[in-house]
Amino acid sequence: MDGFCEQVVKVKRKPKDNVLAVIYVLLSLGLPALCIALAYVIVPYFIYIGLFVLIGGVPLAILLIKNQKIEFEYQVVDNFLLVDKIIAKRKRKKILRVKIDEFKSIDKFNDSNYSGRKINKFFISVNDVEEQGVYAFSFYNEARGNCAVVMKPDKNILEGMRPKLMPELQLKVVKMLRGEEI
Repeated sequence: MDGFCEQVVKVKRKPKDNVLAVIYVLLSLGLPALCIALAYVIVPYFIYIGLFVLIGGVPLAILLIKNQKIEFEYQVVDNFLLVDKIIAKRKRKKILRVKIDEFKSIDKFNDSNYSGRKINKFFISVNDVEEQGVYAFSFYNEARGNCAVVMKPDKNILEGMRPKLMPELQLKVVKMLRGEEI
């Protein structure tokens, strides 16, 4: 093994996530209350239905709220860039495995850089694509054609990738490490 670098990027909670969490809690507590209220009007067996909905609904709400915690992990292992999505620190989903020497270009990710290019698939692994320091690494894949991984690498990841890149891309990475515009 030549080298190993790793970076974890946490996705920040959005207001939509907070609203969904409140909805989950309200549904898990509101449906059993509705069943208990209906038990007095319709049939007393609705109390049992409400109890079972409560027993199943509260853990389900907790699970759904925990699943909103998402992280992206970038790894440079030898000549490979590995990007994984970690959900609730329990599940790991492989997003991308690509050889570093297959990268064609490195650009800041915004509309002006990618307006004329044809990219078939974007692998977005950042919280916000409008943030400072978000770059797109484009490459060619046999199955999907032109692809790009959008990520926010730190200095360790860039230094781990630099020796395996083409010479013109190595210059861009050196400029990125110095803090210059590419």
